[in-house]
Amino acid sequence: MRPPITARMRRSHWIALDCLAAVLALLVLAGATGVADHRTDSWPELVLMVGLASLAAVPVALRRIQPLVSFGAVLAVYLTLGLMEPVNAVIVAFPAAYVLYMVAVTYRRRLSATALVVALVLESGLAALGRVASTTAVPIGLMLIVLWLFGSMARQRRAYASGLQQQAASQAVAEERLRIARELHDVVAHSMAVIAVQAGFGQYVIDNQPGQAREALSAIQATSRDALDEMRRMLSVLRQADAPAAGAGASPAAPGAPLRPADGLADLERLITRVGHAGVHVALEVTGAPVDVPASVDLSAFRIIQEALTNVVKHAATPDCRVRLDYREQELRLEILDQGDASAPPGPGTGHGLIGMRERAHLLGGEFSAGPRPGGGFRVAATLPLTAAPEAASPAGSLGPVGSVGPVSGP
Repeated sequence: MRPPITARMRRSHWIALDCLAAVLALLVLAGATGVADHRTDSWPELVLMVGLASLAAVPVALRRIQPLVSFGAVLAVYLTLGLMEPVNAVIVAFPAAYVLYMVAVTYRRRLSATALVVALVLESGLAALGRVASTTAVPIGLMLIVLWLFGSMARQRRAYASGLQQQAASQAVAEERLRIARELHDVVAHSMAVIAVQAGFGQYVIDNQPGQAREALSAIQATSRDALDEMRRMLSVLRQADAPAAGAGASPAAPGAPLRPADGLADLERLITRVGHAGVHVALEVTGAPVDVPASVDLSAFRIIQEALTNVVKHAATPDCRVRLDYREQELRLEILDQGDASAPPGPGTGHGLIGMRERAHLLGGEFSAGPRPGGGFRVAATLPLTAAPEAASPAGSLGPVGSVGPVSGP
């Protein structure tokens, strides 16, 4: 959708409209002061009227460049014409109100209110001297007040819109940082847990069983390589998202950075094999007919299972674990069960891992629960709708740039 025409107009366009308004004001002032039909009695008076009419029209053209100076100039002309010819002073009140609107839009309320008070005092003084009729002074005063109110409200509306834009930008940045932190936590925490277990096992058996120690080192190598690949992929996607802002010559991604798709349920076998190297046997049970799921659901399901298995490796102290996938018509149910020490894992309200899993499920409009099992062990369960919510987090492989909001413009 195209923005409104007032948002597409540049500052030069608005200045051109002010110049057109100045020409109209000059014509009206020329007619009111007798310049057009030479109603003046002498040439000096005619020249003076032409000069005053021009001085009253020029501030209208310059009101957007120097609002306060323009307003002071038009008030000076208003005072001069009021002392010379009261009827002409009434005509100048309209350009004064036109410039006062821009003063109220541009400056803070205290300063613009001071300008309004000066204009009203000047008008009251001319009315007290009898140079402006009381029946005319009241409508002029109301016109000045009304245009000042409109300008003040326009400034407040722009400030409010600008505040909303900054708030939306800050929220987008915060959400992007949380998304990146969550992905890094899932990758690093899982990989380091497996590496720590394998390193400890290898150190324990290196003297008596060098073959198993060699297998542990191989598992450490494979796990660390996978973790580095995932981190490179995430960083390359972030660089690719930032490339347009860096300029046309910026490279979209680091050379050699892998751009494979984000992890998903298709990578569960690789995840289970990696966890098996850490000494935990994972039994995978799939019920229902597997279907293609949205990318956000696919990534979130994989990350929830990955984090739950990481907790099993780090805390549960059990050699067995079960992962259940239940494909239903409108949702996907996950369940990770172990028979380990239920008191070791962090509770549902603590720990970044469980908080991240709960957040992933809730962002998709799903449900999440985690806690000790009645017969011992720990249970993690999540229900993810197969139609992802609009505000669902995008996969790590498709992180987009933080949204920006255009500037607010107007008359």
